[in-house]
Amino acid sequence: MFFLMALYYISYRNLFMMKKFLVLGILSLYFSSSFAQEERKIPFSVAISAHITKYNQRIDAAYQDQDLERAQFLFDSLVTNHLSGTYMDDFSVYPLKGDPISLEEYEKPVFLITYASWCVPGIGEIPALNDLVDKFHDQIDFVVLFWDNKESLKEKAKEYTENIQLVHIDEKTNQDSYIINKLKHALGFPMMYFMDNNKKILDIRKIVTHHSSETLSNSYNIHFNSLSKGVSLLIADLDLNSEISPEANAEENEDQRTDEERDIDEEYERYKREKDSLNGKKRDNR
Repeated sequence: MFFLMALYYISYRNLFMMKKFLVLGILSLYFSSSFAQEERKIPFSVAISAHITKYNQRIDAAYQDQDLERAQFLFDSLVTNHLSGTYMDDFSVYPLKGDPISLEEYEKPVFLITYASWCVPGIGEIPALNDLVDKFHDQIDFVVLFWDNKESLKEKAKEYTENIQLVHIDEKTNQDSYIINKLKHALGFPMMYFMDNNKKILDIRKIVTHHSSETLSNSYNIHFNSLSKGVSLLIADLDLNSEISPEANAEENEDQRTDEERDIDEEYERYKREKDSLNGKKRDNR
């Protein structure tokens, strides 16, 4: 009789230990998988540094062959495969009035255009941009960054609507020289960067160009169509992120576990209670 009881105790203990290791193994796999799925926030400066040398070699060859179609393909490939999904490094810009502004301070999605006073925009470019900004500035932060000094920016300010945030950076004096160098020189300018409110880059596009003899009407339409694609991208991303309703959040908070997951959780709770009980007995026997 004693032998049977001992055998039963040993079998029960072995079964308990097997369940214990099974539960711990499943939990370990679950947490390992959860951490593995966390997004790696790769800075834009790191990504561009890793790929810009090879990109420059290929695009220089394309321009030497006067193959503009391949040059555009190389640019699109660089953006799509290596830059989209990275996060813009934080840096400071300088408005005409007030203190410097950190990029992180912009709370809305950002439509960033990099420019310089010596760049000559198409005749309809700024009017098209002004119209889009006046319509969507409540949802998007429109920032036009001039690689210039304050005086040069003053001369340009009167051309833009007051809803555009005009800022400048003097590369010689800016403290964020590393990212500024990459942002200004790696891809050139004028350039458009589209970022969500977390500064994740959704896309990067060149400002469209056309012949200087283009009429105001045609130039306006060309630029309006191009700029509006960037606005649509940011609005679509904004809408996508706001689709989760309070009802959906409430449903997520409900018990969504399967029966198998619930059994595992209950088994783990039993294991914790038995372990705590054994530890308590050990303390009492001391």
